[in-house]
Amino acid sequence: MAISSRNFYKEFIEDEKQFYLHEAGFDEREEQLFRLRVYEGKTLWEAAEIMDYSSRTMDRINKTMKKKILKAAPMYYRGISSKYK
Repeated sequence: MAISSRNFYKEFIEDEKQFYLHEAGFDEREEQLFRLRVYEGKTLWEAAEIMDYSSRTMDRINKTMKKKILKAAPMYYRGISSKYK
């Protein structure tokens, strides 16, 4: 299976979590996955079961979500995140 068990989201501080939820432009599925991974510490496997998606679908959602996070990251580091404190 293609699902990765690594969770780089667990290293986000609360300010980053809030920033990405508001600024990354997640769709409904990406936001649900982000919340499961960041706030509940679920693996992709666990999130796939909760969300009732196949592993391939979860991989696609996760990849798109990561791209959106990486696209929004420069804004976070330029200080735009201060409005989410």
